[in-house]
Amino acid sequence: MGKQKKSKNKTALLWDLSGAFVKQFASLFISILLARLLGPNKFGIIAMAMVVVNISSVVTDVGFSNALIQQQKTKHIAFSSVFYMNTGIALIISCIILLIRPYVAIYFEEPKLQAIMCYLAVIPPISAAGSVQSAILTKKIDFKTLTLKDMLATTIGGLLGVIAAFSGFGVYSLVLQHIAMVVIGTSMLWYFTKWRPKWEFSILEIRKLFSYSSYLFLDNLIRRIFINIDTIFIGKAFSPLTLGVYNRAQSLKSQVDNYTTKSLSKVIFPVLTNLQYNDKTFRKTYHRAFNILGGLIILLIAPLYFLANIIIINLLGEEWFDSILLFEIIILATIVRPHVRIMGKALLAKGYSKFKFKIGLIQRGLMLLPISIGYFYGINYFAGTVVISYYIVFLLYLIALEKKMNISFWKQLKNVILPNLMFVVFLILDFFYGINLNRWLMTGAFLVMHLAYMRLINHESYSFLVNTIRSLVQRGES
Repeated sequence: MGKQKKSKNKTALLWDLSGAFVKQFASLFISILLARLLGPNKFGIIAMAMVVVNISSVVTDVGFSNALIQQQKTKHIAFSSVFYMNTGIALIISCIILLIRPYVAIYFEEPKLQAIMCYLAVIPPISAAGSVQSAILTKKIDFKTLTLKDMLATTIGGLLGVIAAFSGFGVYSLVLQHIAMVVIGTSMLWYFTKWRPKWEFSILEIRKLFSYSSYLFLDNLIRRIFINIDTIFIGKAFSPLTLGVYNRAQSLKSQVDNYTTKSLSKVIFPVLTNLQYNDKTFRKTYHRAFNILGGLIILLIAPLYFLANIIIINLLGEEWFDSILLFEIIILATIVRPHVRIMGKALLAKGYSKFKFKIGLIQRGLMLLPISIGYFYGINYFAGTVVISYYIVFLLYLIALEKKMNISFWKQLKNVILPNLMFVVFLILDFFYGINLNRWLMTGAFLVMHLAYMRLINHESYSFLVNTIRSLVQRGES
């Protein structure tokens, strides 16, 4: 049974990583087309409108989906109860969005937001209608289905947005893209999942789930507010053009985040949840995921950092030039951000949602610092302070896991520092000699040196990479 579970977990991760690659490639290709067709200003306007929708997405679920995944034995009535609760809350949220849209438009001083938010208000109930199905598939570690859903939603929704942009719909092309992705994603969940809600509801089951999800909900709500606080601040203090430039830099960074953090953390949460009562295997699985992540993520970060100028100018166009430095700054947060997410999932898998909530409060408080810095010194200093805040949060989580789960602070810290030593060396070279160095040669040299270094220290990520490639080749040949 142990071997079957290990094989299932590995297959789930491979499916999610390969699917994430296709999804991110499609998303990147589509975003390039839209960026060239629409420009920074329209991306800034849609970012303002999506702030309310992004924050409301947390409220519609109240953490029940994660509670369903974490709970070992769940009754059918619990799933139905969560479905009706989520859908009901989502409908209320939609009404609230319609009521507050004039005030959002006044705050950002952008009249177009009223009409845009009227359309975007349909997103919460549609998304909520698929939340239970998504939780069921995650609980079963069925990432093949979830991956197919994401790929179809991203590709079809993105293509509809591009067609609309070519047809001259302007910012409404992005509105159509967001709505289409949610509609297609939810439709796919209903198509692929056999579960259907029954006409039954239990407030008792909701209360049971809420005892776990309440702190998770509050943590996610505050986290989502502070994730979007940069948009709230930049949209008010600067122009839609500046917000669009910053948003594009963040979007490029998110390509890395989604391919690494999201893929591994989605798989690791249900896996660690199944191991929550087996401390030895739990820690072993956690350390393996932590190590592999540390060695692999830099293979994505470093090339993007060294080639940022070439990528942005050649793909997006000259009008996005100001996003280059912002991208180079904020991508440095991705070195530790995936580890923070993995550590958070480990705490949740053990049932420490209240403790994670307390850490989250400190984390959100730290995010107030970039606002004051950015207000006085500008957008680049704002981005730099955001990165510093992530590193402080990373250290807080290291302390938390040692305190709650006896996972060594120094062992975790070493497992992050070791894989990044070669990148630090090349950053120093870039700082002193970057102007005179060919960016392609520098990137190629880094990749060769990093892999050689990983092989020399016999790092777990190197073995994982080699074995994964070998497995894929063998499957292709068979």
